[in-house]
Amino acid sequence: MDKAVIQSVEALNEQYGSDGRLTFAADPQGLIFAEISNAWCRGRVYLQGGHVTDYQPQGQDPVLWTSSTSLYQPGKAIRGGIPVCWPWFGNHPSDPVKPAHGFARTALWNLVTTSYNSKGETVITLSLNDSPQTHAIWPHPFYLTLTIVFGTSLQLLLTMENRSASLVSLSCALHSYFRVGDWQTCWIHGLDGVDYLDKVEGYARRTQSGEVVFEQETDRLYLIPDAPCRIEIPESGRDILVRQQGSTATVVWNPGPVKASAMGDMIGEEYREMVCVETAIAPQAAIILQPGARHVLAAEITGVLE
Repeated sequence: MDKAVIQSVEALNEQYGSDGRLTFAADPQGLIFAEISNAWCRGRVYLQGGHVTDYQPQGQDPVLWTSSTSLYQPGKAIRGGIPVCWPWFGNHPSDPVKPAHGFARTALWNLVTTSYNSKGETVITLSLNDSPQTHAIWPHPFYLTLTIVFGTSLQLLLTMENRSASLVSLSCALHSYFRVGDWQTCWIHGLDGVDYLDKVEGYARRTQSGEVVFEQETDRLYLIPDAPCRIEIPESGRDILVRQQGSTATVVWNPGPVKASAMGDMIGEEYREMVCVETAIAPQAAIILQPGARHVLAAEITGVLE
């Protein structure tokens, strides 16, 4: 392991570590992560991408799904958990050469502060700002903070600030992957009657009827702000609630067997173990930030035992 990484981990533990409740370590590839263990849950967040990979309430199964073959490499996106897609969601609107889902999910974020709230929940705040590297991809000055609360629920608050002198258009997502027993036996409640764009069918506009079910590749953009959704997982004895704030859409995704087989970081039938319900600002409903303006995109994820 690189000596600088060891020193960084040691410094983080000395300044922010907390008696086994919060520790920092580096994986074999040198990526630094924070490991959380408190009275409410266990969790993990990587500094690269501000990427939450694990959230497990005490006495329950893991809530988030991460691929067994996910790439934990510098500059590479992690498959699973909650990638932060920013400052665009999906492909770049005008340049297909630029990275899908922007650059925030592979950038190295800074640790700002750690603390405990009145419930004893662990609060971690990370930040990311513009640099020569980001200017080469996206020319605007910005400042992001990501506050994560590991506790009775998992809360993520992404605050984006436009520090440029011009308007900026933004789309983004908290691209959450959830662990389910089987994709074809779970249902998503909360989107009945909502119009959506079906990417699998060339962005055809449809209206949801009843619960969302999975039978094949699913990639839908539900055109509703701040929709509370519930993932019903019959065989687990637990539902997962997703509450949103500051969103313009909910994305529901599973690659299905054909697309999954072409992914280098998802093997076999792993696609059957997960569904994505994403808190998003869709490209079709992007936000425009004035100079100096801020916007908060937030998600709260709760496991509810039946």
